[in-house]
Amino acid sequence: MRLKSIIFLLIFINNYAQTSTEKKEVFPIFPICELLPESKLADCFSETMQEHIDDNFFYPKQAWDLDLQAIVRVKFDINENGDVSNVIPKASVVGVSFKQREALNAARQLFQISALEIINSLPKFTPAKVDSVPINKTFQVSIKYEIPREASFDEVTVAPLLEGCEELEGNESRDCFENGVTKHISENFKYPRKALKNQIEGDVFIQFSIDEFGFLIDFTTVGPDKVLEDEAYRIMSTLKVEKPAQLNGKNVKMTYGIPISFRIN
Repeated sequence: MRLKSIIFLLIFINNYAQTSTEKKEVFPIFPICELLPESKLADCFSETMQEHIDDNFFYPKQAWDLDLQAIVRVKFDINENGDVSNVIPKASVVGVSFKQREALNAARQLFQISALEIINSLPKFTPAKVDSVPINKTFQVSIKYEIPREASFDEVTVAPLLEGCEELEGNESRDCFENGVTKHISENFKYPRKALKNQIEGDVFIQFSIDEFGFLIDFTTVGPDKVLEDEAYRIMSTLKVEKPAQLNGKNVKMTYGIPISFRIN
């Protein structure tokens, strides 16, 4: 199960502390960073490490199904040959307590296996060097496994369910949702009398959220006049949502925005 990971800590531990300014140390080099000057290698390493973890991150299915979350601290070496070795993951399960230690250890193992696979999939490096001599260098990264409670319209695996969109997923569900919203606007559109009388027209952008229970909340409107904004709110606040959006089987809050055009013919 692929989701974007959250990496909130990256610690570099140098096994060979420099005791003299005469010693010259070169950071381990990702293949993609090879052409950069030495002054940029540390930043490139950090950025590319984060990209690698994001690209290879997966949430253990059993942990996802059980709503388990964790922080995994992974210690590993990049040895003198440029290979990743001595990978030691240590997970802390958060937000839940276990009555039995066996259950806690099983939960930890789910996350540790995931983190181990991510770090083991790192490419071969050009090793770190001190005075041109390859050295072993130890690193620690922390990866946060967190079940999202909110997702964007493009991220959800199933869009909020409107009438006629049953049993659809992915792009089909999103297309059906957008078509349903457009149809709802068309069927419920009324030009405010006050706006007609005063020749007020323009576009109103309205944004709202559908929470994890399927309720419409957090409306905001931006338009040329309050009377048009109020009508846009009236239209969209009557949208009937049968089920909230889902991300890999989890109900999530989703925010959506759309312009409504008011034109006097």
